[in-house]
Amino acid sequence: MRSRRTFSYISGIIALLVAPSMVSLIVYHITHNPSLRPFAVTEQSLRAFLNGQTRAVRIVAHVDWVPPRTGGYTQAKLTRALGNAFRAKGVEVDVKFRPGDEVTRISYKVGESTIGPYPATRAAEGISAAVEAYHMYVPIK
Repeated sequence: MRSRRTFSYISGIIALLVAPSMVSLIVYHITHNPSLRPFAVTEQSLRAFLNGQTRAVRIVAHVDWVPPRTGGYTQAKLTRALGNAFRAKGVEVDVKFRPGDEVTRISYKVGESTIGPYPATRAAEGISAAVEAYHMYVPIK
């Protein structure tokens, strides 16, 4: 009997500690107000919400293009592949090409963060990190 009472007390304490975060998270999912999202408010996402701009930050894929060493891609094919990969994760990407030096490399710029560079053959390795960095600025709807 004592074990059951101790379990009840511990469960009650845990519920009291978790309840404010759960209520805040539920209200956030209903209103999409980033100031109500527990532990995830950034000044930029709050400013974007208050200005009515939930897409203030974009993901830009900077491709250092070296024509003989592209991993079998054309610019159009690489742009399409990156666009499809990011759209599958629910975000858009801008692809910018610039002349490269040794091998075709891709870096992802999200706000002030740069992820990469990755060789074109391993570009997919940075997509999840870029999307996570993007969601630090722009909350998931």
